[in-house]
Amino acid sequence: MHPLLARPEFRLYIAGQTLSVLGDSALFIALGIWAKVLTGSSSAAGLVMFCYAVPMLLLPLGGLVADRVRRRPLLVTVNLVLAVAVSPLLLVDGRGHLWIIYGTAVLYGLAGAVLTPAQSAMLRTILTERQDFGAAVGFTQTMRAGTTLVAPLVGSGLYGWLGGRAVALVDIGILLSAALAFLALRVPETKPEPSGRHWRTEVLAGFQHLRSTASLLPLLIATTATATVLSFLQPVLFSLIQHGLNRSPQFLGVLETVEAVGALAGSVLGGVLIGKLGPRKTVMLGSATFGVGALLLLAPSVWVVSAGLLVAGAGMPAGVVGLATAAQSLTPPQLMGRTQAAVNLSLTAPQAIAIGVGAGLVAALDFRTVLVAMVIGALLSGLYLLGKPDAVIDEDEDEEESAEQAVGELTPAPAEDAEPAEVPAEATPRLQST
Repeated sequence: MHPLLARPEFRLYIAGQTLSVLGDSALFIALGIWAKVLTGSSSAAGLVMFCYAVPMLLLPLGGLVADRVRRRPLLVTVNLVLAVAVSPLLLVDGRGHLWIIYGTAVLYGLAGAVLTPAQSAMLRTILTERQDFGAAVGFTQTMRAGTTLVAPLVGSGLYGWLGGRAVALVDIGILLSAALAFLALRVPETKPEPSGRHWRTEVLAGFQHLRSTASLLPLLIATTATATVLSFLQPVLFSLIQHGLNRSPQFLGVLETVEAVGALAGSVLGGVLIGKLGPRKTVMLGSATFGVGALLLLAPSVWVVSAGLLVAGAGMPAGVVGLATAAQSLTPPQLMGRTQAAVNLSLTAPQAIAIGVGAGLVAALDFRTVLVAMVIGALLSGLYLLGKPDAVIDEDEDEEESAEQAVGELTPAPAEDAEPAEVPAEATPRLQST
């Protein structure tokens, strides 16, 4: 057993995060199916995704909340509030109650904007030794990948068996269990003190930290580029199935399952390699692995394509482990929530755009041409990191203190009449959540 798993606080953290992700993912799938059943409209089902995704643009605000209050009470409270917010779904019995489904999706999105940075900040509070960062991130990414693999089956299967109300009841139970797991954590936390800086400077502090950390920004750029290329895969698969494999559209479910299994393997692999290779080489390997897997998709063979998706699916999670480990190592604890929020927004925002662009490219070009472009893009993302500084993970407390001092110097408290330093979000490219 890894020494981390022998620590009860880490096990409780993993349990709380896993339950939270399971409840989130299972209900999200069920809400889309529920909207489709009630209306017969695929657009109505797609609107569920929109309602969930839009509040995630508030991630920087959620990161500020995570850095301004104690993380454990915050995680407990948000999960309890979500459990209450899900309860109106028990009243849904027809198309006239569709607004409850959309309202629940919005509330889940708002909660996610707080939970995601708060969970990463809580992990930073639990970890006391820097050499544990890579293993801890590997464990959390592995559990997340495994949960997202199982959750759609849980959500859709439970809905098909017992209906939407049963999914809501199970989700309430999962959320309460997650709250109890976080409540049982015994980690000393000091109450954060107000900084006195302008609120806008505080909200954007995570982006400023990413922009000014020499060994972190290149990792974010490379991972964002690879994840943007990865977003083309979804529209490409539809064309590949029809014109490359001559299969029905339903075969997409099989291929997506293979890709999800690869993602689980990649999370495990990233956790193993991060201690041996370091963050930069792990991100490079992740980009190269995705490129090789995408190259195999050019073959007109179900078995070769399946192998390619297995390999490609492993690439992105391995790279994310490298990026997340560097972020944990190079970020002062009091800035962790905002930095994680900035990373997540930078990773997820371009994906929606890239999916639309990919759909347009597949419509205008042969899918094989798009695949070649994806391979080149992924390989160039990895090559970009050649010669870039690596994020050194050690136990030198003086480095952490100097990092905290640097952050303070980067975001000085402005005079009352002075305009705050404005850090444009565009300074950091955006992409898949960590």
